[in-house]
Amino acid sequence: MIKIAFFLIFLIVLIPFNGITQSISKKKADNYFGFQYKPLIPVSVVGDRPFDIGEGPFNSTVSARLGYTYGGVVRIGITELLAIETGISYTKRRFSIDYEVPDSSLAASDGLSYINFDIPVNFLVYIKLSDKFYMNSSLGTSLIYYPSNVRTVLNPEGIHQFIFEGRRMSFFSADVNANVGFEFRTPKNGIFYIGASGKIPLTPVLRIATEYRYDTEKFVAFSEIQGAQVSLDFKYFIPYTKTKGTQFKGGPIEQ
Repeated sequence: MIKIAFFLIFLIVLIPFNGITQSISKKKADNYFGFQYKPLIPVSVVGDRPFDIGEGPFNSTVSARLGYTYGGVVRIGITELLAIETGISYTKRRFSIDYEVPDSSLAASDGLSYINFDIPVNFLVYIKLSDKFYMNSSLGTSLIYYPSNVRTVLNPEGIHQFIFEGRRMSFFSADVNANVGFEFRTPKNGIFYIGASGKIPLTPVLRIATEYRYDTEKFVAFSEIQGAQVSLDFKYFIPYTKTKGTQFKGGPIEQ
């Protein structure tokens, strides 16, 4: 994870260096409000990799599945080529669990999801490619809130039961965010953005346990979910309109 973090920081800081040199700018950027949607892609090279945990004759494999994030975004212009981006998002992470008890020739599969709320603060640097096309990259952090623990039970009334439980490490945690993307700006239709981003939690997000129960026997295995994720990013910013003319027109009572 540390190597990945350094790679992302290198990508964010080095690529837009030319944009930083251009940004000592005479023109201040506008502020924008928009919306974003991010499918969370289960890429094991950067995100959570499948892993096995077991106890005695009982084994489990936990794998990340496709999730999503959506929410509102506020972009605060500093200069023409620098900005701060924040907002609030709802995130849903999904995982699949494959259970196996080889001695009894038993196998089963289940799924689990957990949610969190994300408040990021990212520093953006733009590179102007043309009048309407820009490349941007960002680096920042997020405050994450986890509202609850999660639990699933497979075959709850049967003799053989499989249980998967996830407990948050704390109510709040922090992530490191990195992002690279491109946007198309139009005065009338707004800003259309597509990119990719990565998030690396500073601490594991869930302490997990998988359990197999048979009659009076019970086998429990423990591990943690690190929570690293990769996403595609789609954003749309509402057009910025400037009011022309006098802001307040005097009436008959104005002297």
